[in-house]
Amino acid sequence: MFSRIKAGQAHMGGTGSNILKSMAALALMGVLAMFLSSYFDGGAPEKPGTRAVTGAASAASPEALEVSQAPQAPPATPVVGHVITDVDLSIGREYIGRVEPIQTVQIRPRVAGQIESVHFREGSVVNEGDLLFTIDRAQYEATAALRRADLSKAQASLSRASKYNDRLKAVDKRSISANDLDMSASDVQQNRAAVEQARAALKLAEIDLGFTKIKAPITGRIGRVNVTKGNFVSSASAPLATIVQANPVRVSFAMPDREYMEQIKAFQSDAPVYKTTLTLADGTLYESSGVRDFEDNEMDSSTGAITLHLRFENKNGTLIPGSLVKVMTKPIKSRVAAIVPQEAVMSDAAGDYVYVIGDGNVVRRRGVTLGTEIGASREVVSGLTAGEKVIVSGLQNVRPESPVRPSYPAAGTSKTPADLARESGYDLPAIGQSGESSDEGKN
Repeated sequence: MFSRIKAGQAHMGGTGSNILKSMAALALMGVLAMFLSSYFDGGAPEKPGTRAVTGAASAASPEALEVSQAPQAPPATPVVGHVITDVDLSIGREYIGRVEPIQTVQIRPRVAGQIESVHFREGSVVNEGDLLFTIDRAQYEATAALRRADLSKAQASLSRASKYNDRLKAVDKRSISANDLDMSASDVQQNRAAVEQARAALKLAEIDLGFTKIKAPITGRIGRVNVTKGNFVSSASAPLATIVQANPVRVSFAMPDREYMEQIKAFQSDAPVYKTTLTLADGTLYESSGVRDFEDNEMDSSTGAITLHLRFENKNGTLIPGSLVKVMTKPIKSRVAAIVPQEAVMSDAAGDYVYVIGDGNVVRRRGVTLGTEIGASREVVSGLTAGEKVIVSGLQNVRPESPVRPSYPAAGTSKTPADLARESGYDLPAIGQSGESSDEGKN
């Protein structure tokens, strides 16, 4: 009996399981049928709350719909700006110059003889006319005396011939022949010529005698004595000493052809071109300024430069001929123009251009014509005026007619372009350092 009951319970359990499976299959088919029906009737089935939202949107005003559908303005790009200014382009320049004497004289003997005495101290300043050397005078004094005697003899002969000629002229012409009269006149002329010859010979002897005293031809500083007392010298000997003019002196320096051409009109006149000062080898500033002397008449083909010469007073002897000095020049006539930083200038097939920050911080492209390079800036020939603002950093993200958010560094800042860009907001933080990246990492 118990076995029949267990068999019946097992049969009922199997039947119940089959019934449950059938009911689940019917339910699944019903859901699938509802989904397909809603899909083919008008789209995907609505999510809960969708119909309520749609109704609220349909109840909204048309103005709200227009505002929601209007295009959003692009965000302002952070950049670093610069205000254009006018500057004086007649900037000073520095050159290396050499001090040169205006006059240099080598003292040489003009007559032969033994040096009898030296009358100066080596390295001292001598004045024009000062006695420097004396050559033995005995021979030249004797020669001068001989020539003086010759002159007296010639003068006596001339006097005798003149008196004889006068007597012949006074007698009756019938008592003398014409030939005697002519001979007498000829003797007078010959003796007169002999007097002139003797006088010239005497003058030469006196000149040679004067050359035995060698004097300074200019005022200046004399150097070492090359030939001392007791030595025999002649006109073919080496220089006895050298004198250089110490005041004023000349300073010469080479100027590149491009810089010379910038002031070519000024150089073509006789007026001063530069204000010039000197810095000495020890760094001190020389007390007096120089004046224009002259310029060479040709360029140096090997260096492409022309040599300029200035004149400086040297009363204290501070400027020593042959020494090197620093020449600082500044044009007398100023040249005012606008300048633009080179990092603000870009180029393409159309030429150079910049991005100008206009009203409302809107960027506009503008072509420019550039001139002289001045350090890290360029002269603006046309296209920009003082007061206008240009972009110097962040150019790669700028588009014409787009808004920007400029920052202007203070004048004289020592910060790098990277620092200025970072302050303007141009440098974005690295991935993982921004707030959004951090939140995503947390999520």
